Amino acid sequence: MAKKQVKIIFLGGVGEIGKNMTALEYGNDIIIVDCGVTFPDESTPGIDSIIPDTTYISENINKLKGIVLTHGHEDHIGALQYLADEFNVPIYGTALTLGILEHKLACRHVKANLKTVEPGDRVRLGCFEVEFIKVAHSMAGACALSIETPVGVVFFTGDFKIDSTPIDGKLTNLQRIAEIGAKGVLVMLGESTNIERKGHSTSEKVVGQNLETILNNNRERRITIATFASSNYRVQQILNLAQKYGRKVILSGRSMKMIVEVGAKVGELQIPKNIIVDSPGKLPYSQQLVIATGTQGEPMSALTRLSQGEFNKIALGENDLVVLSSSPIPGNDKYIYRVINNLFKCGAEVIYDAMNDVHVSGHAYEEELKIMLSLVRPKFFLPVHGEYRHQVKHVMLAEALGVQKANIAIPEIGQVYGFNQSEMKRHPNVPSGSIFVDGEMLDDGKSVINERRHLAENGLIVLLVSIDFKAERLSAPCDVVTRGFGITEETESVIKRLVDKTVSELDFSALDDRSELPKLIRKPIKNYFAKDRQFPVIMPIVLED
Repeated sequence: MAKKQVKIIFLGGVGEIGKNMTALEYGNDIIIVDCGVTFPDESTPGIDSIIPDTTYISENINKLKGIVLTHGHEDHIGALQYLADEFNVPIYGTALTLGILEHKLACRHVKANLKTVEPGDRVRLGCFEVEFIKVAHSMAGACALSIETPVGVVFFTGDFKIDSTPIDGKLTNLQRIAEIGAKGVLVMLGESTNIERKGHSTSEKVVGQNLETILNNNRERRITIATFASSNYRVQQILNLAQKYGRKVILSGRSMKMIVEVGAKVGELQIPKNIIVDSPGKLPYSQQLVIATGTQGEPMSALTRLSQGEFNKIALGENDLVVLSSSPIPGNDKYIYRVINNLFKCGAEVIYDAMNDVHVSGHAYEEELKIMLSLVRPKFFLPVHGEYRHQVKHVMLAEALGVQKANIAIPEIGQVYGFNQSEMKRHPNVPSGSIFVDGEMLDDGKSVINERRHLAENGLIVLLVSIDFKAERLSAPCDVVTRGFGITEETESVIKRLVDKTVSELDFSALDDRSELPKLIRKPIKNYFAKDRQFPVIMPIVLED
């Protein structure tokens, strides 16, 4: 008789950065670890966010016992605002994680059963017992998870680094991780983000020291520091420096204001008294410090609007210094440098990561990943939270540290692996992929995306066609409106003649359905442009006179 296995189901976060979501299943029990989003790029025009396909969870919703969260970054919690209603199970996380999630849920009028835990707490969900273990990261409340199952421990590192001088004094709990490893870990899922970076990651305190040098050397200038809103440790250091150097702080960006409010509420951010003001008012530049969102060049972010002179409270000029305390997410480089160029055009001086150490990563470098593997000592190893090349290199590291090659796999989205003390086994894939969110969820969204890409690449021609159905003819010449597609007067004249010819040759008595008219009008015009290999979107709008 085959021994029962715990199944690990990958719904996101492998072979990619973002959209982290993993399910564990044993018998009639399922739990979910994280439920995140990834963000659109040029290939997904008009999309707000991208979330995992959760068809498998929906089909087995009666088995779902709960959701556990490693920390509060968007790529780990952002999909819950769309899915919490359907899942309708307890959601466990630390105070800042759930504070951020609660705000997101409230914006969509979604209620959920949120259960706050602290590092060291254990919760039972069906046959699973989950222990939350403190790890350092770029935001407070990050945890690794040790999950006891009927066949052994499954260990999630979560996003982590080993910082010996964290801002809040809370170290990665290496002692507890070592204790768990000594007792025996069946499977480890290790984050792979920075496997390509040698050595150790730099402490967050270094950023604070470098930012202080910048403030000290630019006492007469207004200083704007752009950083990730969720980096509460970074924000804390900036607030402390503002107090030390006699500056008032202007928070710029909705997410920044939200994080500061939530962080203060749950005790993860200490705000000096009277340090934050709504606007600079008549304060001299030497007393102003702006903390802004928009480090990735997002079109509607505070920093982008500042760089374009569209921010109503602040106009940048020669007496401004802008510091980008961040690093580009892969693929965002050109958007960020566009913003930097515009900041320079405003007359401001700009300091960014390529020039100064004003940002450090929240993810472990190679030496820290070695430490984690050495402490956990898993029998089986699965590299996660990285693109495929990151996973491959993490596999190489695990092999070098003694994990048997036969006990390692590189998971992909949709794959299912089963484990017990004697074997690792591939199970049939589950439905998987991406769901696009454009206000509401759009299933896989492929048809919508393809239409938008076609529109962006080929342009649009709108034809306003007024027809006198009694006289069976045009009641006025066709109006031609174009967007993203240029036409000459001659081409416009040809279009009008084609429309006139089509309508005049129609047998109205044989027309069963007037909704067929746009298709009939579109066809000759589409053929006309196709001869020159031009394929604009042609949209006839028929008006009855």
